[in-house]
Amino acid sequence: MGNQRKRFSVAHLLFLVVIEFLICVCACQKESNHKELVPQSDINTVMEAHTAELMAITGVVGVAIGETEDRKPCILVLIIEEKDEIINKIPKVLEGFPVSLLVSGEIKPMTGN
Repeated sequence: MGNQRKRFSVAHLLFLVVIEFLICVCACQKESNHKELVPQSDINTVMEAHTAELMAITGVVGVAIGETEDRKPCILVLIIEEKDEIINKIPKVLEGFPVSLLVSGEIKPMTGN
């Protein structure tokens, strides 16, 4: 019986170690996600740094600074149409700033005077 009690203690200890590990992993993920949401640069600098890569996505017709519904600054990406093949290529966050999409349709330069 003493041997069974020892196994139970080792199993119990192992269980506690695994739980402790999982708690640490979750805490680290929360901390790293929080850091990702805290902007480290000016939004204009972030937009300028990512404009070329965003404009290279087929269906993206513009990039601007906008506001979220709760009036926080965001990177606004203008797209021709709401298609998964376009939307899935656009990140949700850039350097801590949220990215919002606006379906603008095709944008053409004005001609004439």
